[in-house]
Amino acid sequence: MDTAPDREADIVELDELLRRQITAWAKDGAAFAATFTEDADFIAVDGSHLRGRAEITESLREGFEGFMANTRMSAPRSRTVRFPTPDMAVMITSGVCILQPGEEECRPETLSIQTRTALRLADGWRFTTFHNSRMWNSHTP
Repeated sequence: MDTAPDREADIVELDELLRRQITAWAKDGAAFAATFTEDADFIAVDGSHLRGRAEITESLREGFEGFMANTRMSAPRSRTVRFPTPDMAVMITSGVCILQPGEEECRPETLSIQTRTALRLADGWRFTTFHNSRMWNSHTP
């Protein structure tokens, strides 16, 4: 008898969590941060370390009101998910960028790879770590 959890359902839920992040980008810092656990760690592409949902919310709110206003997060070009334990998932998304107003495609030098760790909580999956890094490509010195 196969007692492994239904990973397809978990992957659908994790993909929905990612979609909620992408949709909330530049519109609602609290909605973006709600995809994280209360004690999450968020490493931005500039290396800054945000600790906890409240700090993520405030930082993104400030960014969305300032230099990140009217930007959009692209969908990833690729995504992998693995489950080290039944209630933990590691999601890697690559080929993600922040699109500036008027941009329809990611510029090669803006592409990122992101690692998220998610935990299954009583009310569903939430990301607990996020690390964003630029991708090395032929356009990067």
